[in-house]
Amino acid sequence: MVTPSTHAFRFLRSALAVFALSHDSSALAQGCVAARSGSCFMVPGVELQPAEGFSAATGYRWLHSDRHFVGDVEQTQRQAEGSQVINDSHFVDLSLAYAFTPRYSATLTLPFSFNDRSQVVRSNDVARTILQRFSTQSAGLGDIRLTGAAWVIDPASHPKWNVQLGLGVDAPTGQDDVRDTFQVYDAKTRQIVARERTVDQSIQPGDGGWGIVMEMYGYYRFTDQLNAYVNGAYTMTPEEKNGVPTYRSNPYEAIMSIADTYLGRVGFDYVVMPSWGLSLSLGGRIEGVPANDAIGGSDGFRRPGLSIAIEPGVGLTRGPWMFGVTAPVALYRNREVSVPDEQQSAATGVAQHGDAAFADFMIVATVSRRF
Repeated sequence: MVTPSTHAFRFLRSALAVFALSHDSSALAQGCVAARSGSCFMVPGVELQPAEGFSAATGYRWLHSDRHFVGDVEQTQRQAEGSQVINDSHFVDLSLAYAFTPRYSATLTLPFSFNDRSQVVRSNDVARTILQRFSTQSAGLGDIRLTGAAWVIDPASHPKWNVQLGLGVDAPTGQDDVRDTFQVYDAKTRQIVARERTVDQSIQPGDGGWGIVMEMYGYYRFTDQLNAYVNGAYTMTPEEKNGVPTYRSNPYEAIMSIADTYLGRVGFDYVVMPSWGLSLSLGGRIEGVPANDAIGGSDGFRRPGLSIAIEPGVGLTRGPWMFGVTAPVALYRNREVSVPDEQQSAATGVAQHGDAAFADFMIVATVSRRF
């Protein structure tokens, strides 16, 4: 007999699959604030009832970032004059999970990204006249992740609430020095010339360093249909810089930094149609890049900042299949002061604060299947 409680468990599995890939692997966060971290967090297809074996998932994320911020103040003049930087990014995660027991599991994730970045070239006159717009691209495998996870309490005997903790490694398998052709204004000839350079850090498939991934997921079942969740991840990067040049004018930003990243989520989900395994969710989400790493140095170019969003979602469970879509909508964005900003401020006596472009919303979709 299929009971509402059974459907609630199925929904939780569906929701967990969405959570697993809602934290993008290869370039989380909003556009220019490129946060790379471990998947957050659940093993796709994990069951709160006894289960073992394999499950697989495919996740997709899309974002379009073009809203510039300095601190939490939007630079509306950028769009007004047509000088905004526009990132269009598509991310695909392929994950394979294995539950050794109902309590212990491991997940291997292969992330891929496909990016287009549009920006303008200016003259060197006082007005910084916009001459033309051009684009650079990148695509490829990102930084592969392997994580292990364990429920704090045996889920077979404790279905009402539980916490799962995870620990893993983020390997520097993604290319961090992709190059493309830029359009550059030559002040001597007063002509636009083509120059090959490394593409912007925000669209590099990898960050060039090892990461230590720490993850957490907790839930509480109020009823067979109503559940609360809390979800977080932090990736520590002991290495400071990856040696890749940025071609930026600030000497303290000449080389790309390898930055920590974080994500936090909290919310509720409700099974609206138990017979179909159809559920809705609503929560809050914060993600970003800190200005200072938890361990190791923080020198080199990065765009520290954060985005806070409201995150509605829908999930569907049909037999071994689970489908989910969420659409985080930004409520607050902040490009924070970086270490190079502070270094240049101290050297010149003039306060420096770089900007970053953020997206208004994202689309995140997941399909998973247990075997």
